[in-house]
Amino acid sequence: MSNSEELIIRRPPIGATSMMFWNRSVEQAVPLAAELGYDAIEIWAEHLWREDEDPRKIERALARANLRCTVHCPIMDLNLTSPNRGIREESLRQTLQSVELCDALGAELLVVHPGKLFSVKNSVDLFWEHQVQVLETIVQHAEKYGVCIAFENMDMHSKLEVVKRAEDIHRALAPFTYEKLGVTYDTTHLGTTQANLDFIAAVDNIIHVHLSDALVVSPNKVRTHLPLGEGELDVEAILRALLPRYEGILSLETHIPASENTTPVLRERKKVVALLDRVLR
Repeated sequence: MSNSEELIIRRPPIGATSMMFWNRSVEQAVPLAAELGYDAIEIWAEHLWREDEDPRKIERALARANLRCTVHCPIMDLNLTSPNRGIREESLRQTLQSVELCDALGAELLVVHPGKLFSVKNSVDLFWEHQVQVLETIVQHAEKYGVCIAFENMDMHSKLEVVKRAEDIHRALAPFTYEKLGVTYDTTHLGTTQANLDFIAAVDNIIHVHLSDALVVSPNKVRTHLPLGEGELDVEAILRALLPRYEGILSLETHIPASENTTPVLRERKKVVALLDRVLR
């Protein structure tokens, strides 16, 4: 490829999860994220609902801070494919409510988790039956509001998760033609650098990224959502493979306990900036 034909890779915006500011309201978290240099914030539905905050106020706060926004669906004590019908129905109700929240905030997309097994003894065939049914309802609701859905890959090392690999993502999304349906790619859920590279190569509709480190402790145990550099992922190699085909937000989903001291949150953004400087130079 000649110099004139070289691919131009744009520097992606860097986002922070609102869970880094869990000790504050979302309305307080938005300007603070901007002050720390972030370009975007991913608002967890439970965070906003915790204090029954008005989405209209949050939308105005986002505009004042010039901050982009995504929304994370509710996941606390929920399971979209639970064998308990009451839990399954409540999980779906709250997810549909988060579609409406995404619309109310003017957010760019809604991250949706797949369901999971309650027990390794559960039927995987029944899981897939429920997964297709609930996702169909979510997609129909998203189409009504024009909301973009980003379906996430889950923890490779969990025995209860089913949608973990590229082929699982393909199977889950295959029945749908909604043009605003894509994939949230989570680095830590894949565990190793090679698994990340394989996923990037196999999935062509990644529209959102959750970035954090991982450390494989044993074949059946992985420490996930670590600050960058505290695990063993080669994040630079991952970004080199990803960025030529990716135009979305790099949203940090690092576990940083919420605190009055926001230095760790600032430090994490600086790590990403340094990585991008090396990848894009």
